[in-house]
Amino acid sequence: MYDLLIKNATVIDGSGEASFVADLASSGGKIVDIAQHISTQARLVVQAEGLVLAPGFIDVQNHSDSYWCLFDNPSLDSNILQGFTSMLVGNCGTSLAPLLSREALKSSQKWHNLSGTNFNWTTFSEFAETLSSMRFGGNVGSMVGYSTLRRGLIGDAHRSLSEAESSVLLEAFISALKAGAFGLSTGLSYSHEASVSELELYDLAKIATEHNALFSVHLRDEAEHLAESVEEAIEIAQRCGVRLKISHFKVRGKANWYILPEVLERLELAVHQGADISLDMYPYTSTWQPLYTYLPKWATQAGRDGMIRMLGDEVQYKKILSYLHEHSDLLRDLVVASTSYQMRVIGKSFGLIAERLGVSVEEALLEVLKNGGAEILVFDACLDEQQVRDLLLHPLSVVATDGGGFNPAGATKHADKLVHPRSFGAAPKFLAFMRQDKKLSLETAIAKLTSVPARIWGLKNRGQIAIGNVADLVLFNPLQIDSQASLVNPFHTPVGIQKVWVNGELAVDGGAVTGNRSGVFLRRL
Repeated sequence: MYDLLIKNATVIDGSGEASFVADLASSGGKIVDIAQHISTQARLVVQAEGLVLAPGFIDVQNHSDSYWCLFDNPSLDSNILQGFTSMLVGNCGTSLAPLLSREALKSSQKWHNLSGTNFNWTTFSEFAETLSSMRFGGNVGSMVGYSTLRRGLIGDAHRSLSEAESSVLLEAFISALKAGAFGLSTGLSYSHEASVSELELYDLAKIATEHNALFSVHLRDEAEHLAESVEEAIEIAQRCGVRLKISHFKVRGKANWYILPEVLERLELAVHQGADISLDMYPYTSTWQPLYTYLPKWATQAGRDGMIRMLGDEVQYKKILSYLHEHSDLLRDLVVASTSYQMRVIGKSFGLIAERLGVSVEEALLEVLKNGGAEILVFDACLDEQQVRDLLLHPLSVVATDGGGFNPAGATKHADKLVHPRSFGAAPKFLAFMRQDKKLSLETAIAKLTSVPARIWGLKNRGQIAIGNVADLVLFNPLQIDSQASLVNPFHTPVGIQKVWVNGELAVDGGAVTGNRSGVFLRRL
């Protein structure tokens, strides 16, 4: 007797090949049979006429560690409710291990207030053991964040590493890879990686290549200097032969949208020449990022404490204000998503905050920075919708959340906090776009959510429906699937997803989480 038998489903196996109608059986968490008709009995039989059965979606750009969802909400509801059964964390230069010193934790504070938080690990191996003892709504794997490594070694200093420091850092990275880390991520646009040289990146990428690990790059600039930033990433991929992913690829700011065709042409050429480069992205026109990133880089180089000291100095305050004044047209419409401390500004634009305070937009922004704590996140509607849709179609792109696994009850539990709707709707919104545009087959769209990100991540036995593979599965109505989340109401769950299985266990049923936390911590083999 099988554990599960799904009857008469339209199977899209994740390979990109044409769909077919079949039965599927699983036992012991694995797919054991796929055939036109399976007569063997099963403990659970699901009738799936008219529904699509796909591999569990795979999120290669997830921040459930940075937002502390792994511990506050290990069921990772918003991820599995939209079909993501495996999530890769440790992105954008920040991970929860290894911790070379207490200073390493500072790289996480821009996303979540860690005041009073206790850690019972320092090495990646200890971190992996801790997470292996837990169960999650979906499977979780982690990379190593380079800012976490660097700040753990030299704190808030902005300088090149000495030979001895470099040796310690590289050894910590290698140890993490041996303990199961899937690769390394950078956050080159953040102040504490601004001084990272190309030689440092080459050394790291060479190690990743030797271990067949992923190298994930958050570009130095996604706006005016996008082309140069992409060129740096291409150089890493070509010189080191590493599997490279560009995180949350986009062009920020209307004045820079014209750059995209040139950048895509350069990326396509590099791939044609043999470079292994992919792009992850989300189907939204608003970003979600730390407020301090809108300051000049020199104002944030000494960390939050240094920034607060500068804002308390009249001369430095005026210099920062002058810099912001040159960009005030971009700042007015920023919307505050969350702060560490309650300031009654959540959901409000800086234009409105400034009006209520009777100050300029720039002064309002600095007031929030001074009094909002370490975690101040904002929404920025700076992307072009047509470019977003075009990028979703591009052969180098895959779809990811760049979010975390939040509880749908967050709207009532955390009235003082908004999250980006991509945390609840990235996959269904993408599939709804594809249904509307009719420019991409459903089979190709599913591959962008399954087998392609599995290859990028380096996952084995997931991302494709095949006998012997893990039974991570999504059953959905292709005519109904869509996101209901928005910037104003981000905690709304998607429609059209009937059931989700994680390691063969039913995780989502009828659009609701079952409470079966069958997800495990994954380690690189």
